[in-house]
Amino acid sequence: MSENLIEVRNLKKFFPIKRGLLSKTVGHVKAVNDVSFDIKPGETLGLVGESGCGKTTAGRSILRLIEPTAGSVKFEGKEVTKMGVTEMRRLRREMQIIFQDPYSSLNPRITIGGMLAEIIKFHGLRTTQAAINDRVAELLEIVGLRAEYSRRYPHEFSGGQRQRIGIARALSVEPKFIVCDEPVSALDVSIQSQVINLLKDLQSQFGLTYLFIAHDLSVVEHISDRVAVMYLGEIVEIGDAKELYHNPKHPYTQSLLSAVPHPDPRRKSERIILTGDVPSPANLPNGCYFHPRCPKAFTDCSRVHPVLGNDGSGHHTRCLLWPESAPAGEKITVTENQTA
Repeated sequence: MSENLIEVRNLKKFFPIKRGLLSKTVGHVKAVNDVSFDIKPGETLGLVGESGCGKTTAGRSILRLIEPTAGSVKFEGKEVTKMGVTEMRRLRREMQIIFQDPYSSLNPRITIGGMLAEIIKFHGLRTTQAAINDRVAELLEIVGLRAEYSRRYPHEFSGGQRQRIGIARALSVEPKFIVCDEPVSALDVSIQSQVINLLKDLQSQFGLTYLFIAHDLSVVEHISDRVAVMYLGEIVEIGDAKELYHNPKHPYTQSLLSAVPHPDPRRKSERIILTGDVPSPANLPNGCYFHPRCPKAFTDCSRVHPVLGNDGSGHHTRCLLWPESAPAGEKITVTENQTA
């Protein structure tokens, strides 16, 4: 068995663009384009990037909530993309998701206790009604809510409480791996830290493994062991969280980190302002996808698409400024102050 809990290789998800009376396919939106990474048991991998870069699509493709176009996803060495309905149903107990919006992810017609009980019954985790009720009460207390809240409906809770219920729902089947899809982006800042601390405590208590998706780099820093940065459907940098935050190599990562505010007003950093708009994933630029906005772009950036190179320490970067990112057989000449 592999030492990795999750192995993603060359994952792709393309959405067809259809036009005309016959709905003819005229192109594709390349939401996730050749993404690869591993997650070890008990680890948290942060996945960050701008809105629309493909983070959520990647997370849902791993769980097969949407079917990937191509690529491989392995869970404990088993290929997920080729599993049938029965196998996937069993796997749902091991892989769960916490959704971004706590207001729309809960059924407003069912009490919280009824929702959790239904999941427990479906997977056969408890056999008697008394045992099911005890488990529901236990789940609510684990996430910091009172057991008597089980008789309430979703509209009777605040946003932070609803997200705790979403976490309880994910925990109800005793999973090993959870995709946290921007779980704090819809919450007040004061509540965000509480939910982040809860997730860290639950990971320690139950040995959970997380894929933590977010666009806020300051949030990801406090929960992630490693961080992957996405841009236009591909990973442009991935490495140890502390190393990436203190020594970002890709110009896109550097620009994102320059926008993170510091709590100490005396500490000032140079803000990197990106010019232009994000290109359409339906019409990707030639060469490096980031070069039209990159302040360090040079001539070869518009011609050569870089690979995700490893510097030997586990820090991977997709940028032609680093020799390990040059594709095999390509000769790259870096020219300073020369824009592509």
